[in-house]
Amino acid sequence: MSILSKIFGGGGEAAAAPSEAPIPECAHGALVPRWDSAEDMGKSERISSYYCEGCATSFSPAEAAAIRG
Repeated sequence: MSILSKIFGGGGEAAAAPSEAPIPECAHGALVPRWDSAEDMGKSERISSYYCEGCATSFSPAEAAAIRG
């Protein structure tokens, strides 16, 4: 075994695989409204979709209403 392999942990040992813990589901707590045109901005009845900043998923207004409860 060389000095470098002793220092840097070489020596034929396999590196430990990262644990594959389940990814927690997003709660969609940060839904941001999106509009199709600048003229519609600020008008709640003209929202075209919602964007979740947590998981980068888009939702329709009906889906966002169901998520918010």
